[in-house]
Amino acid sequence: MKKVIIAVAILFSIGMVSCQKCEECHYDGVDGSEVEIGEICGDDLKNAEENGYTVGDTVVTIHCEAH
Repeated sequence: MKKVIIAVAILFSIGMVSCQKCEECHYDGVDGSEVEIGEICGDDLKNAEENGYTVGDTVVTIHCEAH
């Protein structure tokens, strides 16, 4: 029984490490409308929130579901 509990605990730990934070994001378009980007995850999300999101040759400020 101990082996089963240990195996479940290890699998749960591995699963939690592989989880990435993902959020649905958008930015404000030129006309004030929301332009959906879609889901951004992990390091890409962190970088986009800190440095802006590049659309063509323009960097925009994004807004994601967790403000």
